[in-house]
Amino acid sequence: MLAKEYMNKGLSRKIVLSITRVTRHQLYYKMKESNAGRLPSVVTKYKDNETQEITKKPNTEVVDQIIKIKQDPDQSNWYKLITARLKIQGYYINHKKVYRLMDEYHLLEKAKRKIGRNFVKYRIVTPAGPLRVLEMDIKYVWIVGKASYGYILTVIDTFTRYVLHWKVGLSMREAQVKQVWDYIIVHYLQPANMLEKGIDIEVRNDNGKQFCSTMIQQYFKDNYLGQVFTHPYTPEENAHVERFHRTLGKSLKLEFFKTLAQVEQRLIQFYITYNNIRTHGSIAMLSPSMFWTLYEDNQITVVQLSKKRVRFILNIPYQDVRCWNNIDRHNYRLVRA
Repeated sequence: MLAKEYMNKGLSRKIVLSITRVTRHQLYYKMKESNAGRLPSVVTKYKDNETQEITKKPNTEVVDQIIKIKQDPDQSNWYKLITARLKIQGYYINHKKVYRLMDEYHLLEKAKRKIGRNFVKYRIVTPAGPLRVLEMDIKYVWIVGKASYGYILTVIDTFTRYVLHWKVGLSMREAQVKQVWDYIIVHYLQPANMLEKGIDIEVRNDNGKQFCSTMIQQYFKDNYLGQVFTHPYTPEENAHVERFHRTLGKSLKLEFFKTLAQVEQRLIQFYITYNNIRTHGSIAMLSPSMFWTLYEDNQITVVQLSKKRVRFILNIPYQDVRCWNNIDRHNYRLVRA
């Protein structure tokens, strides 16, 4: 060591340590002889369930048992659960040894590659037109006759506030979510030629298991829809559909439902009224269907406000809205998905 060479030439230890920046511990440390450790055992203790006799079985027999467990489609492939099963069979073995044996014999399952989630980048949604940014969410309604909640899935266009489609059920699984989007793609996105026009479509939703499933995430990718997830505990990132659900909840607040069919009939009435008749303060005091029609016909002026917000102004008298040519072309009519 360089420090010891300087000390042998007459320099004091303090000066040498200061120059070389070596501690006294480093100066006098001596490496110990390395211990290679024990080799992995080639046998495993085993207790016979009938005779209670404890013997040693070769590891190859343990591997045979692991293979037998893995070949049963009704049993788990996870090495820790396989360990528990081997222990129940009588083997004295821990999960580390099971992992090692499965690794040596290439019995470990390949790690499932999770599809990463894209989270929203902007809380204030500023779509350039209809069908650019769509939000979906689930609301619950109590059904007295079933003593359980009904699930209401709604998809809303953030620009026009128009409800594109909805579905209600005693459960809401990924297959039902897919049915709703199949309808939206066929009846709205394809007729608007969104893909051919090269318009990017963003789909916002929370982190519900129905929306996070691998099947749904892949479904959106296959249909060129950009699914993004809101951050936990930030409903303001999905504000349009959250505000819609407040309106829906207010309408259903004093009503009692005995069956799911009663809920569905009530929702049919609500959604038709909401899209076609109910005026909305954020879209020039028009109903969503009227606003969509007049915007397409250049009868809506868009005023840019601060913080990326906008205000819409109607260019014609409100008394002339009902007389506008084909004002009912976006009228919402129920067609089941």
